[in-house]
Amino acid sequence: MFPVKAAAELSGLTPETLRAWERRHAAVAPHRDAKGRRLYDAAMVERLTRLHRLTDRGHPIRDVAGLDDDALEALLEEGHQAGYGGVETLPGRMLDAIADYQVDVFDRELSVAITTLPVPVLVARVVAPLLREVGVRWADGRLAIAQERLVSSLLRARLLSVLNQHPRERRPRVLFATLPGEGHELGLLGAALHGYEAGIPVLYLGTELPALEIARVAARLGAAAVALSSIDPVQAPAALAELRVLDGALDPTVPVWVGGANARYLAEALGITRIQAVTDPGALARLSRRGRR
Repeated sequence: MFPVKAAAELSGLTPETLRAWERRHAAVAPHRDAKGRRLYDAAMVERLTRLHRLTDRGHPIRDVAGLDDDALEALLEEGHQAGYGGVETLPGRMLDAIADYQVDVFDRELSVAITTLPVPVLVARVVAPLLREVGVRWADGRLAIAQERLVSSLLRARLLSVLNQHPRERRPRVLFATLPGEGHELGLLGAALHGYEAGIPVLYLGTELPALEIARVAARLGAAAVALSSIDPVQAPAALAELRVLDGALDPTVPVWVGGANARYLAEALGITRIQAVTDPGALARLSRRGRR
């Protein structure tokens, strides 16, 4: 259960807007504690988040506040399909530009996508297909190593700029990192962006950090959780050893969420309750909220 301020922050609203939506449009009906203060459960926060996204896309709150949750989700999906139908060709256009070393064209297309698309659409329909196409073109010789590196460096710079736009301070943060030997970070960046958009206070630490260093940062900041990415199968045995070190050094109340291709294997091989495989980006928000209750 969340008070007004927390519910507003989690859903991306101001407390004043939340109160206005509640009072004028009956967008949600909060619970009351013994002192009459309003409290909002996780389902209400999810609903407010959907309403916020729809109003950002031009729907008046008076038109959507009375819809049930299924109707709101359907409207959001309809907006994705109608509003972002041209996105499917964007990764190909961007890589065609990189093939000619037109870095300014690639960067401009990426900047416009970041500015105009919701984060889930950006990650699912631009970043992920772009990375897949990079692999295909590199394998068949249409993309040189230098061009692949250009794509990675430009993506990294732009995606990090999103995370650093509005740093969230004075709250327990979720630390995002990879362990030693794991240099792949674009999947980790995508997960951090999903978490950021869901209202999670994110601190992106980067790649190849030893477990003891992650534990030290987590202790210093009073971190709410640690999110790691492990993709390279060659690094799986080393990741197992580092995760055991992390489990021993980290505060026992801090969960560890592992994503990437190795996630399920690592979680099952370790059999440690607090180390969970997280393969659905949306699960980050649910796990984070559960941890704050």
